[in-house]
Amino acid sequence: AQYFADYYLKFVIAAVIVTVGIIYFVRDVTAPKPEIVLSIAIEGDSIDDANFAKFAEIIEDELNLDTEHERVDVFSTISDIQLQTLLYTSQADVVISTEEKFQKWAETGYFLEPGSTEELSFYNGLPEDQKYYSQYISSEGLYNSEQIKDAEPDGTTLYNYGIYLTGTDKYAKELGGLMESPVAGISVSSGNIGYAVAFLKYMTNR
Repeated sequence: AQYFADYYLKFVIAAVIVTVGIIYFVRDVTAPKPEIVLSIAIEGDSIDDANFAKFAEIIEDELNLDTEHERVDVFSTISDIQLQTLLYTSQADVVISTEEKFQKWAETGYFLEPGSTEELSFYNGLPEDQKYYSQYISSEGLYNSEQIKDAEPDGTTLYNYGIYLTGTDKYAKELGGLMESPVAGISVSSGNIGYAVAFLKYMTNR
């Protein structure tokens, strides 16, 4: 009798272990995923993937997020088409890029400037050498040009579409970025402007 009890006990224990495993698996699969409340796209830099997760944790802590429900996503882009798609679909709140690459997006109206929303008024308090200015090329100007690079700006007005992250060493030390003069801007399609502004204020010690 003891033999049979020991024999079947093994199956009972195995069944319990499997059942518990299934319960945890189903819970993990069905549990609601944290909402991405800030997406930061890096263009034109070489950064280790491990640094993205560490940097995201720093920003999550700075923004006082409940990380069970809210997260920050930091990632690099591999092509213009990818970044353009992310901007069109509101999946990139902030873009950090080189001056040359940033200009291409800024000129065609992908970023907000202080005149378009009160939340970006802190740009006005930054030193002039920390502000990034660009002209604007309208969709009509693009349409009338054989190539995008030949499109003419609408007038000579300069708009403060971004800011240089050169006032502190956070980009290099906390993210591991290698760009000498990284420029950051907030997407016009962002649904998280408040968090995006808080992030840029943190990066510029504002």
